[in-house]
Amino acid sequence: MELEPGSVRWLHVVVAALATFLLGGLWYTALFGKLWQRLHGYSDEKLEEMRKLHPPPVFFGVMLFSYLLLALVCELCFRALAIDTALEGAQFGFLLWLGVAFAIGLTAWIASDKPFGACALDLAYQLAFLVMTGAILAGWR
Repeated sequence: MELEPGSVRWLHVVVAALATFLLGGLWYTALFGKLWQRLHGYSDEKLEEMRKLHPPPVFFGVMLFSYLLLALVCELCFRALAIDTALEGAQFGFLLWLGVAFAIGLTAWIASDKPFGACALDLAYQLAFLVMTGAILAGWR
C-alpha cells in the first residue's frame, strides 16, 4: 500500500470532520443528550464539574482535532485503496466501525460499570459518523 500525502483533498477532510462534529453536537444534545446523561448516571452537578475539568475550548478543540485526524486517515486509506464511490466509502466506514470502534467499545464497556445502553448510544453515533465520513470522502468529486 502506498500512501501519498500530496493527494489529500484537504477541503474534503475538513468538511467530513466538521460534519462529524456537527452530528455529535446534534446527537448528544437535541437527540439523545438527556438519555446519555441518564445512562451514564451523571447529575447536572457532575456535568458542570466535567465542564470545569475540560472547559469548552479544550473539549471541543480535542473533538475537532480527533475528527480531523480520523478523516485524514480515512482519506489516505481511500486514496491508497482506490475507494472512490460513496457506497464503497460507507462500506469502509462500516468495516472500520465493526472492526475497530465496535470491538474497542465492547471491551471498554465490559470493563466498566456503565449500562450497555450507554455503550450502545455511543456505538450508534460512531457507526453513523464513520459511515457518513466514508460516504463524504469517497463520494465527493
